[in-house]
Amino acid sequence: MLLGDGKKGKKRTRKKRPGRTTVEEDVVKPKETKKTPLKGPRAKTPAQSERTEDEKRLQVKVFVEETLRKGVQGLVAEFKGMRRVNDFTLMTEFVQQNPLGRNRYKDVGCLDNYRVILTIGNVPYIHANYVSTPVSAKRFICTQAPLPKTCPEFWNMIVQEKSVAILMLCNFIEQNAKKCAEYFPTQDGPPLAFEGDVYVTFKRQEMFPFPFETHVRVQITHLEVTVPGQPPHSCSHYHWLDWPDRGVPEADLAPVALLGKLKDSITPIVVHCSAGIGRTGSIVLIEHALELLQRNQPLLEISGYLQDLRKQRNNSIQTEHQYLYIHQVLLLYLKHAKYLDDSVTPHLEAFTKDYVKATKGF
Repeated sequence: MLLGDGKKGKKRTRKKRPGRTTVEEDVVKPKETKKTPLKGPRAKTPAQSERTEDEKRLQVKVFVEETLRKGVQGLVAEFKGMRRVNDFTLMTEFVQQNPLGRNRYKDVGCLDNYRVILTIGNVPYIHANYVSTPVSAKRFICTQAPLPKTCPEFWNMIVQEKSVAILMLCNFIEQNAKKCAEYFPTQDGPPLAFEGDVYVTFKRQEMFPFPFETHVRVQITHLEVTVPGQPPHSCSHYHWLDWPDRGVPEADLAPVALLGKLKDSITPIVVHCSAGIGRTGSIVLIEHALELLQRNQPLLEISGYLQDLRKQRNNSIQTEHQYLYIHQVLLLYLKHAKYLDDSVTPHLEAFTKDYVKATKGF
């Protein structure tokens, strides 16, 4: 048995409403909320709440034990068994747009279902899909990095969806190849202008204040967007500066801290890397798992969530290293959030050692 019964520290993890343990906390404290009368059969007795907490810890225990049982090699084999396919009969608009130069990669399709359709501007097409999580049917918009000719559509989408958070996981140039157009201003100066009278204005900039030591660097740029016929729209752009293409950063709680900053957004969080499927999919699946935990829903095998994600954003998660990274981050989070007792530490350390070896150089 890898995990204890979770009796210790139970008081630290029970919350009045769904809420995630943040990496700033040494212990998990319940968040104070305004007391309201309990109504009807939905009200839980203390015993029922205790059972819910015990069930949650049992579900986490099963997830962790199964992950560690598979090990790194088992997860690699699991990922390779989920082949990526392109069924272009499900991507008819993408196919029609290929000759028009609005798709960054001709082999990275955009599914007709869940596709974002623009009602602002003159071009209704953008290579972007809504992606659901336990919180919302449109929790994320996963999209390709803007091309020079698609920058207006990108900003029209931001304004249309009222998105206040943009997460960029690539750099403009990677391995001497252009991966993203310069679609936002990175310093103070005149507004960046695009076709269709779309203007993006720099407001201010700072680095993300991680509350722990990490090699990850995220630059936050606050922007104002104006498009014809719409009021000015303010948003924040989070640029993860050092996530390698088709690879993984050093695994720590950086994505958890970053997603914790964005979790209160009630409009779609826009995420992109270059193709909008690899690094982008990794972040989305980590958030999906965190939301399951905060809502006391079962955390099952990541493979099932990946298959669901691929039905919304085609071929998400490109490499086995990204698949391993998701699991490693979640295991580290569960340890930090006190879901694991000391008995699991040797098994987790062995998994981490194998993970580092498997992802070295990526």
